[in-house]
Amino acid sequence: MDEPPSQPTIIEIRSIARGRQRLVSLSDGREFAFMDEACERMGITEGMSIVDGLLESLDAAELRVTAHEAALRLLASRPRAEKEMRTRLAMRGFEPAVIEEELERLRRAGLLDDQKFARAWVEDRKRVAPRGRRMLRYELLGRGIDVESVDLATDGIDDRETALALARSRARGSAMADYETFMAKIGGFLRRRGFDYSISADAARTVWAEVGGNSDQADDRGIEAQANP
Repeated sequence: MDEPPSQPTIIEIRSIARGRQRLVSLSDGREFAFMDEACERMGITEGMSIVDGLLESLDAAELRVTAHEAALRLLASRPRAEKEMRTRLAMRGFEPAVIEEELERLRRAGLLDDQKFARAWVEDRKRVAPRGRRMLRYELLGRGIDVESVDLATDGIDDRETALALARSRARGSAMADYETFMAKIGGFLRRRGFDYSISADAARTVWAEVGGNSDQADDRGIEAQANP
């Protein structure tokens, strides 16, 4: 009676790709290259028998490592919200189960935190391109941030103070004009930054007075012009 064929064994493991991969040579002549971390996860050593399912398990571990490296590359350029990270990994062809495992790994490491992302987003907007609380909330909710995290990140934002600072900055770079033109330009700019009509109008009127405008011109026609820039 013929004996069943023996399982191939690992006869050599060599480090390649500057230590990032290992070339696994089997007794039956086959060779496979796997990421170093994947081999570590599976405990691959020379002399190990290639039992059923081991190569498939190595392939699965390889996918998890590849997903992790892709996620780290995405995070290297800037912080990411969880929704965006999930979408980006899916676009790279990773299966949902692999993506969810990677997201959990990033959460545990503190690399994926929607509350932290929301706070960083608001601070960056304040520094680079200030805008109203309503617009900030819209931006964050659109990136999949939960309502509670959005509320925490935008709590305490003073739209009137921000709008006034923006109006002053905008006015410094603008030539003086008549009241209607000034209100249309500054008020329209503020509304495009997410401030409501009342706050935009108040800020524009205040700055008009500060730069020496004639307050007598602040009549209904000027307000109507601001409403329809």
